[in-house]
Amino acid sequence: MASLLDEWKDRKGREDEQLHEQLRAAVLADRVQVFTDPRLLDYQGSPVHLHWDHLAPLIIMMTLALIILLAAGIAVGIVVMTLCVLGHLFGNKYYVAWRLKTRALAYMVESTAQFQTLWQMGGVALVMKGGAEAPCLAPKGDWRKFIRRNLGEGETQQQPAPMANAPVPVMPAAPAAPPAPPPPTAAEAEIMMAPPAAEPPPPSPFADSVQPETASPDEPSLSPKPGDHWASIADEKPPRDEVVP
Repeated sequence: MASLLDEWKDRKGREDEQLHEQLRAAVLADRVQVFTDPRLLDYQGSPVHLHWDHLAPLIIMMTLALIILLAAGIAVGIVVMTLCVLGHLFGNKYYVAWRLKTRALAYMVESTAQFQTLWQMGGVALVMKGGAEAPCLAPKGDWRKFIRRNLGEGETQQQPAPMANAPVPVMPAAPAAPPAPPPPTAAEAEIMMAPPAAEPPPPSPFADSVQPETASPDEPSLSPKPGDHWASIADEKPPRDEVVP
């Protein structure tokens, strides 16, 4: 059982690597776009977080404002410093988002393990460029089905090899067919081809039980004769209802 589980994990890992390779080629060819959410990825401990994205622009702007203050005077320096602070407050988030997306994209296409790690964290969306399909959002979206559905089934994916230790179902053997009868001889063939002889009709089962009635010479004939008169129902006596002992 353990060997079957290990072999299944190996096959699943190879399939994930092939799907990731398809995704990597599509991203580099600009067929698939990757979107990131800085609110879910930009935190201390994230593999794509870098604190210098927040500090470096502020240090550069403050240094520039100080140089202008010393060179042009206090009034000009205060104006430049105010502009730098406003730029940092309202524009630095776009710079951080751009840097985060660049690092996340490079991190995702580097290896399958890194892609799966970032996908489990969330904040990543895969969008098919020029397609009408809804984006695949991490971590609930199935990125494997997204790749198979939009990038083609098996473009670079090979058919998985059958597991060597998989149990083989044993089917019951079919019963052997009975041997064919030997061909008939010439005499038997002539007998089989001859027309069947006419058989006498079978005797009727009622032949012994039913015998034709023959009228005796002393008894009158029961069959009607020309000129006989048949008694009607009205000539018969009415039935008696009382019981006679």
